[in-house]
Amino acid sequence: MTTEPNAIPWKRFSERISYSSCNEDSKSELQALRLGPGKRVLCITAGGGRVLNLLHDVPREIVAVDVNPTQNHLLELKIAAMRSLSHQPYLAFLGVRPARDRLKVYQELRPALSGAAGAYFDAHPEVVRRGVLFQGSLERFLVHVARILHVVRPFWIRRLFSFDDITEQRHFLEGWDTRAWRFVGEMLCRRSFLELFSRDPGFWRFVPPEVPLHRRIFDLMHRYLCNHLARESHLLQLVFFARYIYEPAMPIYLLPSSFERIREALKTTQITIVTASAAAALADVADASFDAYSIADVSSYLSDADFGTLMDEIMRTARPDARLCSRGIFMHRPLPPDHARRVRRDHNLERRLAFDDLAMVHEFLVGTLSTESC
Repeated sequence: MTTEPNAIPWKRFSERISYSSCNEDSKSELQALRLGPGKRVLCITAGGGRVLNLLHDVPREIVAVDVNPTQNHLLELKIAAMRSLSHQPYLAFLGVRPARDRLKVYQELRPALSGAAGAYFDAHPEVVRRGVLFQGSLERFLVHVARILHVVRPFWIRRLFSFDDITEQRHFLEGWDTRAWRFVGEMLCRRSFLELFSRDPGFWRFVPPEVPLHRRIFDLMHRYLCNHLARESHLLQLVFFARYIYEPAMPIYLLPSSFERIREALKTTQITIVTASAAAALADVADASFDAYSIADVSSYLSDADFGTLMDEIMRTARPDARLCSRGIFMHRPLPPDHARRVRRDHNLERRLAFDDLAMVHEFLVGTLSTESC
């Protein structure tokens, strides 16, 4: 990087839930990290779904870390609810299904929360009452996006999400690139619009200014939809409907086929929640402590110096043959040379994940870490 963008004012984002659902495709992380019994993994908390999805492979411990304390409060609430509620009431409490008694359920869950988490939700009962799954800043932004899209092409959208055959969907997409559709895409994906309404501090931070965001997003979405059914992406469901309309494609921890497995894993997998940057959290642990690192797209939010510090700590705390899965928004920044020499990258898997991942906008860095300098 030749020029670093201005530092992100993290304090401004520490008193709100930025992400409440699970907007990434955790199947990618599960393929990349190769978790299992005995493994210890560091995971960025975000909306909490990332952590719960990794429980599917039942590691020994997940250290969930986020610089934003409200994201960790949300994870606590999701865990407390999963331990207490069966599948259908869990979906209703989170907001997937209608419910009138969420605040009553919350009062029953309240003793299981930490003091800080309880105080946060006590002070924001409307977040609970409306269903926490869709109350993050990003999710509330997508409500406005979905409304605009349905004004422009309501019948087209419903038809798109009706397909269960990719050949038929691909044929249908031949009429997708219209002047009106492109105008809406350009408007919704402009940097100024995203900055004003999404309030995401780093989504386009390292994307060169000459790269048109709307064109890049438009093209990636088109590529994805030519090869994957629209309704099988829980992210696209949020973009076009601001809710889940096809429940068989919800995030892993919400599915009936995996809910009980993950709920059982909570009895054996230790969940350690840390409010700090990933680098600061790692600085407090011993050498050779982790088997895997799921760091989401934090590289897109960090300065060059901070990213280098994070990689220093990952290299120091990695056990032999530890796995790393990192995402970059549109492009993954290169590793510092000293670190690049210590990552045996799986380029084939990186390409496959970038193609299949339902989040569509990520480039991956996946590999095995060497504990010795080259």
